[in-house]
Amino acid sequence: MTDITLEGEADLLHSLEEWLRDVDALRGRVSLRTAPPGPGRMGSGPPELLVAVEAETQAEALGRTVEMWLRVRGRGVTLKLRVGQQVTELDLRGDVDVDRLARQVDALLRDALHTAGP
Repeated sequence: MTDITLEGEADLLHSLEEWLRDVDALRGRVSLRTAPPGPGRMGSGPPELLVAVEAETQAEALGRTVEMWLRVRGRGVTLKLRVGQQVTELDLRGDVDVDRLARQVDALLRDALHTAGP
């Protein structure tokens, strides 16, 4: 199983979480967590959206849903998609080729799934 982490502003992650929870292939695999405060700090850390993926159909569903969500949200969205040590920046500030971003996400998910193996 491969854990995918999305990092960004809380309102963006809450919105994306709603989209992902509606995808049949990802049911029960999506959770939003907030890191506990660091030593000597008050409040919680930044939120993370976690998605557990173990099949290619789940990776494809995640990639398609993130792409559609990015298209609907439009400009101003910035997220980090993390798989292990690999990170892809999803930055929709300025002139952005969403198709290119979608291809990057798909490649990262496919690579992570094949690296994890059966």
